[in-house]
Amino acid sequence: MDKEQSKGPEPKSTLLIGGGIVGLASAYALARDGVQVTVIDQGPIERRASSATAGIIGGSSVIPWASSRLWPRVPGHLLNRDGPLRVSYPWPRNLAGYVARSVLSGRSIPRQKSSAGLANLGLRGWDAWQSLLEGLPEARQMFEQNGCLFFYATPEQRRADAAGNALRRSFGMDLSELDAGEMKAILPPLACDVAGSVRVNAAGHVLDPIGLQQCLRAAVEALGGRFIAQSVAGFETAGQRVTTITTDDGASHAADAIVLCAGAGSRALAAQLGHRVQMIPAWGASVTFTNPSVQVTAPLLLQSDGIAVTPSKSGLRVSGLLQLGGGGKADAMIATLTRKVQHLFGAFSYTDMLSFTGARPLTADSLPCLGPDPRFGNVFHNFGHGHWGLTQASISALAISDLVRDRTPRIDISAYVPDRF
Repeated sequence: MDKEQSKGPEPKSTLLIGGGIVGLASAYALARDGVQVTVIDQGPIERRASSATAGIIGGSSVIPWASSRLWPRVPGHLLNRDGPLRVSYPWPRNLAGYVARSVLSGRSIPRQKSSAGLANLGLRGWDAWQSLLEGLPEARQMFEQNGCLFFYATPEQRRADAAGNALRRSFGMDLSELDAGEMKAILPPLACDVAGSVRVNAAGHVLDPIGLQQCLRAAVEALGGRFIAQSVAGFETAGQRVTTITTDDGASHAADAIVLCAGAGSRALAAQLGHRVQMIPAWGASVTFTNPSVQVTAPLLLQSDGIAVTPSKSGLRVSGLLQLGGGGKADAMIATLTRKVQHLFGAFSYTDMLSFTGARPLTADSLPCLGPDPRFGNVFHNFGHGHWGLTQASISALAISDLVRDRTPRIDISAYVPDRF
């Protein structure tokens, strides 16, 4: 950060609601800026979206999930037990309104706006992480920048992604074309066909997403930050300020500023502040095979299958899929991930299998809520990052630190206002 950016008024005390990767990055950015921070988060770490992530930064960060073609395909996905999308009972409470808004967001012009909003955050993700972690070499060493490969099993899959790759290039993403022979040369022996790949050259990944969260928490605590293992029950307000946060144990907590960064849990809390955010929890899962007999050196994205295969500190990680509803029941997703990676590499050997699930906060227009609350002057929003929490967490955290310190945000945040729904 340059010297001009670091200037600001005297530090404020700040309460952050939520301790996933977005909350922890925000807490560290604020604590590093001299703000006294308190993080309220019930946990556990194993149930966070940021613990079930693939760990990719900037792999496909400009393509909105919402499109006009998505919802008509849902019945077909539901009939395929290994499809990338599933709906499970109990359904999200606001599913009908959410679907209606996502259909509108998937039309051409709104989707272009969503793409621009994603690019504004996602294409800054890697550099923002390096800036944020400048004083944390133990966290920086968890990051590798070896690119990311879109895996195409057939020429049809490659052609189907041509428009997406054209959009990525239009935002300046550096892509390279690889043929089938080049892919076979850099991958372990495959049990399936491969038609080629497109490589995102500047993409990176995190070798240990859980370790990164633990490192950020320790850094916040070393800077005087506190963590309270509770859930937020409600807010007390006076005029245009939130004066107190009440937790489930009946305790009251006050601070100069409040940051709502509770991921999928933010929708209900935002509703208490008068905002109807079109967002649902979309469950994802990851499986890590320890000591595997196959290794990859860069992440693979199999978009038609809805999965990613990444190298990690613990072994070979397979992540992805999208389950709406179900309350986090993940057995079927974990079984599907296992079948898909075995279809890719065959029946490889491994020592153990570690699995994690988490609820991704998926907004109807694919964009997060990031910025000041329009009703309460001391409240700021930083949630709804969907599939891209790890990619967008760093730049979002730096923007939040700017806002809390009364500085002009270093990026344009006009696309992410929480009352846009």
